[in-house]
Amino acid sequence: MKQNIILIGFMGSGKTTNGRRLAKKLNMKFIDTDDLIEENNNITITEIFKRYGEKYFRELEHKMIKELVDEHSSIISTGGGVIINPDNTKYLKQIGIVIYLRSTVDNICNNLRNSYKKRPLIQKKNWMDEVKSLMEKREAIYQNNADITIDVDNKKHNQIVNEICKVLNARY
Repeated sequence: MKQNIILIGFMGSGKTTNGRRLAKKLNMKFIDTDDLIEENNNITITEIFKRYGEKYFRELEHKMIKELVDEHSSIISTGGGVIINPDNTKYLKQIGIVIYLRSTVDNICNNLRNSYKKRPLIQKKNWMDEVKSLMEKREAIYQNNADITIDVDNKKHNQIVNEICKVLNARY
């Protein structure tokens, strides 16, 4: 089995929540790349977007992904847009098993309804249309870069974590 488990997927798909639970269950370290970016730069992701823009954030994100090359036995939750940069996905695939937490637009919108204003890419009045548009652009990229895909709609966190463990045990 590769050393790390990397969770990719759209914002609101449950990467952080399920990643924490998976790390606890497997007795592994948990890393959230967005949290690391905020800690290392002493600024929130929202503020980075406001002050410096998405391009600058993506540069910080890429730098963070490259720094994860030395991680071992970790569950790594990535930002939803990490897959935009092909170099990021190349690094992630080198350091672990990439699992795509797949969700529908309706489920994502339901999950984000109370927090969308904190999400820099969807802070518009028509945020649900923005979610749909971004998901349409990213779906194939998530799918093409995943070693494993787990559908998360209508499942409880413990079901998702158990399914990930079952698939990992069967494959690796």
